Amino acid sequence: MKIRDAKQSYAAHRHEIWEKREALAKILKEPGGSLPSSFDRVEISKELSLLDAQYDAVDKALMGITAMETKVFGDECNRHQAETQAKMAEEMGKIMEVFRRVSSGAKVPAKDLQKLMDYDMKLYMAAKQAALLARQNEKEYDSLWEDEEKPREQKTCEEVAAETEISAPRPSAVSAAVEAPPVEPPPEEIL
Repeated sequence: MKIRDAKQSYAAHRHEIWEKREALAKILKEPGGSLPSSFDRVEISKELSLLDAQYDAVDKALMGITAMETKVFGDECNRHQAETQAKMAEEMGKIMEVFRRVSSGAKVPAKDLQKLMDYDMKLYMAAKQAALLARQNEKEYDSLWEDEEKPREQKTCEEVAAETEISAPRPSAVSAAVEAPPVEPPPEEIL
């Protein structure tokens, strides 16, 4: 089940429990004369307590799912940020390599010169002045940016977090677990 679907399902189930609770609370608050004879105030109070426990269980599960979504969101944003920083570092490395090549007096493609100028005109001018002082270098280089591929479409952090698959029980199973007494796990064997 995707996180988005789990959140919607749990929120809907929590709302159903809340509506049942409100209806019973309204019946309990009415004066004794209007209460049908088939209703017992003690039974209604017990039912309200059970509904409160179910609501709390479903709400706790929903908070856990939301926390998981927040973690996935943060991890995805960190990954995007790391990729962006890696690309920026790679770009800076290329720019500095173009600077080094131009400074040595080598022939550099116009595309690379344009990238250097776009990055920093002062750096470009310094490279050109260094090239004038250096002996003419007959070495000719290919462009560093020819191997670039077209950027691919990336999902946003929110989309990745919402579409992450999780294993969550059905909301009704969570609220039903409140009704049954907890089962003690068997003691672990010592190896």
